[in-house]
Parts: sequence; C-alpha cells; structure tokens
Amino acid sequence: MQASQPSVQASPAIDTGSEILVKPSDSGGSGTSDNTGNTGNGAPNTAATLDAQRLSELILATADAPTPQRITESITSLATSEVLREGQRLPTVRAMAASLRVSPATISTAYHALSRAGVLASRGRAGTYVLSQAHAQEQGRALPLPVSRQDMPLIDLSKGTPDPALLPDIRPFLSKLGNRKAFVNSYDGPTILPMLEGVLRRNWPYEPQAMTMVSGAGDGLSRIIESSLRPGDFVITETPTYPPVLGMIDRCGATAIGVPMDGCGMIPDALDRALRLAERPSAAVFAAAHRPQVAMIVVQPRAQNPTGASMTEQRIDELTNVLLRHCDDERNMPLIVEDDHSGDVANAYAVSFAQRMPDHVVHIRSFSKSHGPDLRLAALSGTGEIVGLLNARRRLGPGWVSRFLQEILSEMLTDKHAFNTVINARHTYATRQRTMNALLRRHGLDVRTGDGLNMWIPVRDDAAAAQLLAENNIRVAAGQPFRPRFCVTSSSETSDPKALDEHTSPGIRITIAQSAAASERVAALLAQAAETKAGVKEKNETGSMNERRHLRALHDSSLR
Repeated sequence: MQASQPSVQASPAIDTGSEILVKPSDSGGSGTSDNTGNTGNGAPNTAATLDAQRLSELILATADAPTPQRITESITSLATSEVLREGQRLPTVRAMAASLRVSPATISTAYHALSRAGVLASRGRAGTYVLSQAHAQEQGRALPLPVSRQDMPLIDLSKGTPDPALLPDIRPFLSKLGNRKAFVNSYDGPTILPMLEGVLRRNWPYEPQAMTMVSGAGDGLSRIIESSLRPGDFVITETPTYPPVLGMIDRCGATAIGVPMDGCGMIPDALDRALRLAERPSAAVFAAAHRPQVAMIVVQPRAQNPTGASMTEQRIDELTNVLLRHCDDERNMPLIVEDDHSGDVANAYAVSFAQRMPDHVVHIRSFSKSHGPDLRLAALSGTGEIVGLLNARRRLGPGWVSRFLQEILSEMLTDKHAFNTVINARHTYATRQRTMNALLRRHGLDVRTGDGLNMWIPVRDDAAAAQLLAENNIRVAAGQPFRPRFCVTSSSETSDPKALDEHTSPGIRITIAQSAAASERVAALLAQAAETKAGVKEKNETGSMNERRHLRALHDSSLR
C-alpha cells in the first residue's frame, strides 16, 4: 500500500476542545507556491502546519516528561486515535524544541523514531507529515459479516479460540480451593506457588533460572515488549503472525520486520537477510540518525498462529547459528520472546532457543486453550534479572496473579482425569486439522497440515475471499492484520539484503477448533474463495497465488 502523499490543500483543522491544532505556516519556507498548490521545488504545499504550542500541550498531557520516548509514544497515540490526521505537517524541530523547552536533538530523535515506525514521513525541506495509521487500527479485527443469509446457520471460523466442549471441567477443583492455606491473603507471598512451579519445571523445555505467573500469554507479551523496547528499535517477527503482537510493537514506536516461514518456523536464510538489513544504517527504508538495533525477536515455537507451524530442534539450531554469526558480542544479542500460546494442546514437543542461549530468552506458556480461558494464566520464565524486573513492575499495578487461580491450575495439572481431557483435546484438534486438509485437497487446494487450532490458507485476494465466504455465512479472519508492513523476501534469488516486500502472499486464517469447520461444504467454499479476486470469481485459473506488491512510499527516496 502506497503511503499517501500530503494533500496539496491545507489540512482540515482538528477540534480538540476550544482550540485547533492547525495554523498557517510561516512564509519563510523554500520555494514559491504556484497555482497547482505545489512549491516551485516540487514539494507539497505547506499552507497548514500543526501549532507547536497546542501540540506540546497534548504531548505533556500524556507524558510526565518530554523525553524522546515519551514524545514518540504521545505522537503515536495521537496519530492512531486520529487526533493527528494523515497528511498534516508537524512543526519544525526547532519550533517543537522551543515549545517543549528541550534541545532540538531530543525532538530530532523522536521524529526519526516516528519515521522508522511509519507514523511520520520526512519530506526533507518540505517538512514532516503524519502517515495513515489505518493498519494499527485494523490489527486484531475480524472482518465483519457483510451479508447474513437467514436460510443457513453462521459458521464462525474467525476467532482462534478452543472448543469449550474439549476443556476440562473446572467445578470439581473449585470445591478443593483453599485446602492449601500457604500464602493465602499474603501481600508478601511468592509470585508463583512453589507447588505449581515444581509441576511446571518438570515439563519445561529447558531449566529456567526464574519463573513467574502472568494473566495469560497476552499479558506476558505486553509486559515484556513494553519494558524492553525503545522507540526506533527493530523487532523481528514471523510472517504471518499474531496481530496483537504487531500492535504492541507499534505502540512502543518500534518497527516490525517480518521473516517468512515454512512448516518448521522462520526460514534461516530469511532471518539472515533481516539481520543484515537492520545492520545497514544506510538502508533506504530505515535511514536514521543512529545505528538501528534489533532489540527483540518474537516467535511462536509450536502451533503458530495463524499457520500451525511448529519448530524443530534442528530449526532452532539453524536459527541460533544465524544469530551467533551476527551477534558476536552478547550485548548485541536480541531478546528472544517465545509465545507458546497453545501449550498442552499442541502436538509438537516444546522447544526453546534457551537450550543454547538461556540468558537471552523469555518463554511464555499459556493454559487458556488447554485448561480454560477464565483461568487467565500463563507461566513465564527467563533470567532472574528479567523476571525480577517484571515482578517489580507488576507490583506497582495488580501486584500478582491470584494464588487461588494458581492453586486450581496446580491441581488440574496433577489430576489424571483433567490430564486425559487435555490429551483428548489435543488428539481431536489434530484429527480436525487432518480432516480439513484432506477435504481441501479433494477440492484441489494444497494446504500444509499444521498443529493446534488454526490453519492458514493462501488466497489470491484475502478481502475478496473473506467477502465470498461471508456471503455464504462463513466468517474467517482476513489475512491483512496478520502481516507486518515490512517483510524480507523468502526467495534467495536476490543478493540485495535491502530487498523488502511490503506484504507476504495474501491468505486467510480459519480456526478448525469447532466440529462444524471440517465439512464438505466449508471446504468447497474455501477452495472457491482461494481462487477469487476482487470482482472476479476464477475457479479454474492456474496462475501464481504469490503475487506481491513491492514497498510503499517508505522505500522511496523521500524517506532517505
């Protein structure tokens, strides 16, 4: 998607109360305006600029101090909430510095970080403009059902949630609650019950230095991401990946770089290209005032959402070798965050980068899909320093995860009947994966059999595919929110490490957790949708499904 150019007309004023943010710009700009609204040097018209004083007041309303990070976070929030609108010109560095009473370097650092994050676009002497943040607003949203036929039931394959019928019954464990009175009603008790930690360590993929409990995998991810990233950092993710992760990265002012996958996870050569790209400060997309930094890598080691891919120990070794080649100094090694969101309902064995790099890994395992979402529990492991910092930050807010909930989980993990229920759910999801795969193959659609609850289906046009399915009362998750805006190519044909695709191949995600998913009718419609283009239904065309669009305006010389 091309980044929109600023309008040649003055941007509309934004009403933020009794005042407006837009004011006429000073007449000291370079170039003279012609009748077309362009300056003589070809730059867009700068007839309207955001008022520095009013913008400063909005920044200070949400930031305790005007540091580069706080300025970046505030402007990002203002842009995503559309208080700042696409195409509006920001005040100059000097004007903002004077208004906030900080050095020009502070503003320059924030502007550079916002440009790398895709919030702003620098047009050189023509100024710095706000970019569209529609991608941030769309992340995590399922496509709404545009047409609802009353003559057939709705089949919702969009949610990514477990089958409630396959979850263990929590009621027998509620009656046992409180039998163990240790640490109950204590403000000073441990953040993880010792009896629960003992059970978890017996089934953990490595021997962790420290463990704690968080309120679900999403809570653990957000706390680690927000405490570890700085504006301007790069984060390597899988592509496609879980949309809320991309939203968390965006909110920190960081930039996600997607790495293509196969059935075993990230492709090592593609990871190598992503790291080489980030190491080049002169790369056109990521030009900045200082050397870029890959601060974090976020992966889902098994039952990846949305593809169902699971890493093997061999793939972990291959990816680790790539990282070690690039990061000869341990201080430059990115933090690897592992999101084991499916946990015990995944068929694949748990693996971890910590088997080779224990000091650089945070591993999170959720129990929502295996034991119940209302438990709101996930275990998190890492170094003593990382876990200690997370616990200290948590004490400033909720304090700790309820030890009553931890006690219930501990009892469930050691109960034979609950164990058998989880194993049955694991086998049932695997059977539904294989059944759906066989049905799709019958209709000519070759899709990889994955693990867990989800399946990724490559299509020609994800919006058109979702629309066709919705017209037949089948709701799926369109693929756009699952894809980072920037992704290295999966092809090794190019030797240019700066080669980027704006998106990977289009696709849709379906959830096979419900029994109604794996049916002949659903498979036939999915196969038809996969070959559908916007406005055209092409059932028999055999052209490539891997059409790509290359690089939005962030790759243009205007951002160099």
